[in-house]
Amino acid sequence: MSNSQQDELDQIKSKIQDHLISSGNYDIINQQLKLKLYENGWYDKIAQIASTELNEQHDKHNKDLTFDQLFTFIKPKAENLVPNEVKQEILEKIVNYLDDTLQ
Repeated sequence: MSNSQQDELDQIKSKIQDHLISSGNYDIINQQLKLKLYENGWYDKIAQIASTELNEQHDKHNKDLTFDQLFTFIKPKAENLVPNEVKQEILEKIVNYLDDTLQ
C-alpha cells in the first residue's frame, strides 16, 4: 500500500471515529466491548500475563520494566486474546452503524 493510500485510509478511519464519537455511539460500542471482554475473562488474563512478565524480568534480570516496555510486550498478546466472537460482534455493530448513517 502506498503512502497516499495509507494516508487516505487513515483519514477515512479518523472521520468514522469522529462521527462515532460525536453521535455518542463510540461510547456505547466501547462500553459493550469492555463488558464482553470482562465477561470472557480477558482483563484477568492480561493482568496475569503482565504480572508474570514483570516478575520474570525482575527475577531473571534483576530489572524492572518500564510501562512502554511492558505495553510493547503485552499488546500483541492482548489483541490475540480477544475472542473472535467478540471481534465479530463489535465489528457488526460498527458496520450496522455505518449502514444506518450512510442511508
